[in-house]
Amino acid sequence: MEAKDIKKVLIIGSGTMGKHIGLQCALFDCDVVFYDIDESILERAMTHISKIAARLARQNYITEERAAAALSRMSTTTDVARACEGIQVVSESVPENVALKRKVWAQFDEFLPEDAILTTNTSTLLPSQFADASGRPERFLAWHFHLPVYTSNVVDVMPHPGTDPDVVQVMIDFSRRIQQTPIFIKKEYARFVYNEMFTALLFAAKKLAVYEVATVEDIDRAWMAIMNAPIGPFGMMDSVGLDTVLHITKGFLEQTPDDQTLRDVVQFLQAQVDTGNLGMKTGKGFYSYPNPEYARPGFVERVRPIKK
Repeated sequence: MEAKDIKKVLIIGSGTMGKHIGLQCALFDCDVVFYDIDESILERAMTHISKIAARLARQNYITEERAAAALSRMSTTTDVARACEGIQVVSESVPENVALKRKVWAQFDEFLPEDAILTTNTSTLLPSQFADASGRPERFLAWHFHLPVYTSNVVDVMPHPGTDPDVVQVMIDFSRRIQQTPIFIKKEYARFVYNEMFTALLFAAKKLAVYEVATVEDIDRAWMAIMNAPIGPFGMMDSVGLDTVLHITKGFLEQTPDDQTLRDVVQFLQAQVDTGNLGMKTGKGFYSYPNPEYARPGFVERVRPIKK
């Protein structure tokens, strides 16, 4: 199989990442099947995907006709056997839990075509932790996207030691076909490339807030002003979702349980999550939405050229 031959993609898990990945594939002429455990979840997903496509059209990244064509190439199902029919590439985006991922891949193994390429969008785990559960580890690898997928057009392609190099090359080529920049990860590394840098930034920001070195707002101002960025680390965390940030941070703590700073950071995040303020998706996190303070005029006073 070559990248140009890929016509049908299965998305396992229609959460935030699954929706964006599926739309990206559909925009570049693939038929996309979304699988999830409940029809109501799939209905909400399709509504959200329509909104993402409409927003891309409003921003002139795509035409309205192209958006409509992509939506017409999508279908949904809660039936595993039906989901797998004729599939050439699978992208799995279920929660970051090894046991759950193993269970899901074992469930799909019985029905997927033998030559299908199997990928996981994991952002914190290694493909070797559950590749064997897929039944064909030689065709299994991580294919990890970043949000928003269309404009943050970088995807990590990370094999495990048993992945067939030919499969890796197909996914590198297919990434380019769907207008993503493939970052080849030469060996398994849990936080990939961008996430390794990103998590370091977020951890530094959280530590500064936990130990009351500066306010959340001033920490964001420092980053935004010096880096000329539209958003700071706490605004970024609101965008990701504070429940997700907490889950990832707890994972780091499990690896180094004696790290007092990590324990303090987890406690800091847990207090925020316990209030139900999860960021943009709930309308409140470190900031209030849809008009967060960091997006208002004057939050950062930028130096402007003097006009003669």
